[in-house]
Amino acid sequence: MFLGIDPGRCKCGWALVFDDGRLMASGIFETSGAREFLGIMTDGDGEKAAAFALYGAKSLPSRFNVKEFLIGDGTGKDFFLSLAKELSLRVKLVPEKETTLKGRKLYWDYNPPAGFRRLIPQGLRVPPRDIDDFAALAIAREFLKSKQA
Repeated sequence: MFLGIDPGRCKCGWALVFDDGRLMASGIFETSGAREFLGIMTDGDGEKAAAFALYGAKSLPSRFNVKEFLIGDGTGKDFFLSLAKELSLRVKLVPEKETTLKGRKLYWDYNPPAGFRRLIPQGLRVPPRDIDDFAALAIAREFLKSKQA
C-alpha cells in the first residue's frame, strides 16, 4: 500500500492506494490532527483509519501496511517533513503539478454525475465537496507512474 498525502495549511487529503494505483480508501483530515493521523497509518489500524475516510471506509482491512508515505511537494510540505522526522518516518516528496485538476477529474470518475448534471461539460462541473483526497490519489499515481518509467 502507498499513502498519498496532499498537504495544506488547514486541511490535508489522503489516499491509500494499491500497488497498481487503485484506490482503497481516501479522506480529509485537519492539519492540526496530522500527528494522530500519521500514527494511525503507521500502525496500519483499519478501524481508526476508517474514521478519517470519505471513500472506502468499509473496504479498509482491520490491519494494513503502508510501504511508502508520499507527500506532495507544495504548500504544507515542510510541516509534514518535520513531523515525519519526529516520528522516524521515511517519506518521499512527489511533485504536485496539476494534481488539483487531476483530482477533480478523478472525483468525477469515482462519482459520475446523474440527471441533468451529466450534460454539463466536465471542465465546468464543480464537485460538491473538497477534493483534497482525490488530489492525494493523483499524487500517489504520479509516484507510481514515475517508478514504472
